[in-house]
Amino acid sequence: MDWWTVSQFAAKPQAVGAVVGSVKADEGPRAGHAPSPSPSLIANASKPIGHTRYGLLVFGVICQFLTIWITWPLWQSRVAPPHLPALDLPQVSFGWLLIASLVLIVAKPQWGLTFHWGVLIVASVSDQFRLQPQFFSIAVLMTACVWDAGHRVARWTLVSTWLWAGLHKLLSPDWFGYASHWLVARSGFDADSSYWWFAMMVAVVELVVGLLAIFRPKWAAPACLVMHVGIALMISPLVLNWNESVLPWNISVAVIGSWVMRTTESWRPILGWEKLVCAVGLLAPIGFYGGYLDHGFSGVLYSGSIPQGVITTKQGTHPIEGWGDLRVPFPKERRTLRIYFEQWAQPGDKLHLADSRPWLDDAFYVLDSSQHARLIDRDEFFAGVPVDNGLEESGGAPEGSVPIEISGVGLDSRRSKFELQKAGVRMVRRSDDQPIYAIEFTTDTFDPALLTHLEGLPNLMQIQFAGTDIKDDDLAKLKNLRLLTGIGLDRTRITDAGVAHLSELPFLQYVGCDETEITPEGLEAVVKTPFSGLD
Repeated sequence: MDWWTVSQFAAKPQAVGAVVGSVKADEGPRAGHAPSPSPSLIANASKPIGHTRYGLLVFGVICQFLTIWITWPLWQSRVAPPHLPALDLPQVSFGWLLIASLVLIVAKPQWGLTFHWGVLIVASVSDQFRLQPQFFSIAVLMTACVWDAGHRVARWTLVSTWLWAGLHKLLSPDWFGYASHWLVARSGFDADSSYWWFAMMVAVVELVVGLLAIFRPKWAAPACLVMHVGIALMISPLVLNWNESVLPWNISVAVIGSWVMRTTESWRPILGWEKLVCAVGLLAPIGFYGGYLDHGFSGVLYSGSIPQGVITTKQGTHPIEGWGDLRVPFPKERRTLRIYFEQWAQPGDKLHLADSRPWLDDAFYVLDSSQHARLIDRDEFFAGVPVDNGLEESGGAPEGSVPIEISGVGLDSRRSKFELQKAGVRMVRRSDDQPIYAIEFTTDTFDPALLTHLEGLPNLMQIQFAGTDIKDDDLAKLKNLRLLTGIGLDRTRITDAGVAHLSELPFLQYVGCDETEITPEGLEAVVKTPFSGLD
């Protein structure tokens, strides 16, 4: 049975009576529409829940099976990438257990679904790489087909997902920046002229569907169908060819989600527990901004404002990403990035955890000899000698010598790079895989508002402002650029009061000050003696 057949089938139930509460069930679909090996199996399995629900349940099983099959290596015991355990449990393979639970759902819906939830939860506790929202969302949709309580939970889960998907995007500078620009550009359109309108349209549509699902659920049913079929087409090989593991989820939401909305009788929560589910679903995603709720379960879909991590080793840098054979993104949360660091890195390696959420700051770690991530400050993170120093090729440090401390490499903010690039500011790398170390403003590209983005380039060593309209107070925005060694201020109106803002920078060795009001005394107060650890 394809998704369109089920969609049409679910849209025209032949109701003969209410099953429980507000959900109406169908006594049976047209012949040949229930995918099962035997008519007796359909009769026995579908009798407690009705044939319409059973048909939708089987469709959900198919979607979950496809999602698990696409991500099959994720469910196996593996060495790399390392597991991210929430509890120290023995690592076993869960793939065939999940498949067995889906077969059991077809034969015994209630028992099978209970078993499926159990396996899914244990597998995710064993490895948080599996905390991908698509698996749990499809399980919730299948639950809606089996129990009336599940129908109500599914309804408020969808409300929360749609509502917060729109709100998060409206609140995210990253969505109205590099994230939507990337999506439009990858689709083959002129991103520079259309990405902002695309970003606004998507956010508003998701928000409107979420509001309809609260107050006019029956109106939300066709909107759900159109929106998720559209998303499925966009991420399919026809357009983006990206993140195929969520294709079955979008189709399952289009079909089962629209049925949930169409069969909802009252927009108000009825029972006490339902009111609690509604309140939690609508309020809990706020916790994402404080790091209390994972972004995958907060409706943060493609908005971009999630933590990022990069590990510095003696050989270079290692960005923490997913995909690969697992075919899912890394579940980027502060705890999972830290756990990965402890599992993957070697003592002495450093981690920069970059977080663009306004309530949270970046964090810096070094791995100690006990394989634990120790929190350090920014200056300690950047202390040491540059990476890739040739020690590994020469056999390492001499025996008995003190281990060499490496200098951490910070993660360049995608938001900062996007905004500076959009303004035409020149940024310089030593090579394509290296961070930005120098930046040049001209009279045409300088804007004081852009200086707030420089902190997102933590590896900056040189900045050129010559000939621009930079003012004394603007230099205060550079105080966290701890690696800054040189700054060009020739032909500007900067005075001693301005360069005084740079007095705490530990490695500042050169200040270009021709045709300025900066005095020798002002320079002496901020310029440091050459740092022996830097070239």
